This record gives sequence, structure tokens and C-alpha cells, in this order.
Amino acid sequence: MKRIAVISLALVALYFGYKRLTGDSPDATYVRFAEEMLQRHYDKAAALSQGLSADDLAKLGTQERIGPGPAMFSVLFASRFNVDSRETAADGSTVLHATQIVLFNPNGIESAVPAMKAVMKQVVTLRKSEGAWKVTAFENAFESMGSFR
Repeated sequence: MKRIAVISLALVALYFGYKRLTGDSPDATYVRFAEEMLQRHYDKAAALSQGLSADDLAKLGTQERIGPGPAMFSVLFASRFNVDSRETAADGSTVLHATQIVLFNPNGIESAVPAMKAVMKQVVTLRKSEGAWKVTAFENAFESMGSFR
């Protein structure tokens, strides 16, 4: 009986975690946006934003802010995210203070698991527009880099 209860709780947690990252919420939009920024898909990131063009976003690029830039990366892995705090403004927008941990292998290292990590601190403002959350401002700052293991 205890095993069934633990499995049920795990399934419920997985469901809500999945909905948080794939649903229409500020957090889910931020995660999709930040991954597109990391992958340098500025046009896709711009589609998740309002008032920010692909050219604007290229200037804020994540890879460009880490070490020597895009030339450093051999393989990028899915990032890890943590929303450190959230604020709701009077106009209904949501401001997320978040950490993106970029997992990667630098040039010359071939491995199925990440060898390095870079920590990015981000401030993202999102507003609900036309039924969907859109990024209206994005600040992207490099904090540290080190070994993942």
C-alpha cells in the first residue's frame, strides 16, 4: 500500500512539473525563451517576446557572454533552471529573477555527459498578451564557469 502511495505522489509531481514547463505560464515561457537564446535561435526567441527583435536578442545572446563565445562550445546540453524570485507589477507583468545553468562540452572534449557548466543570472519581464505570456525585457549576465562534475 505504501508503494502505491509513493508511486502516486511521484506521478502527481511529474505531472505538475511537466505542466509547469510546457504550459502557458511565465515560467514555461521563460524556459523556452532562454533555451532558444542559448541555441542562438533568435527568431524563435523573438516569437516568444513582444517588442524585442531577433537583432535585439542577438546582442543579449547567452553563448556570446560565456568565455570566448560560441567558438568555445562543442556540444550544448539542456539547461537547468531555477526561478530565484518573482514579482508582480501593478500593470500585471511578472518579473522573474532566475538562474540558468548552461551545461556543455568545450571544443576538444567528446563525451555523452556534460563536462562544464556556466551559470547565468537573468532578469526576465513577462506580460500576458493576446492570451499568451510574452517576454518584454531580458537581462542576461554571466556569473561563473566551472567543471560540471
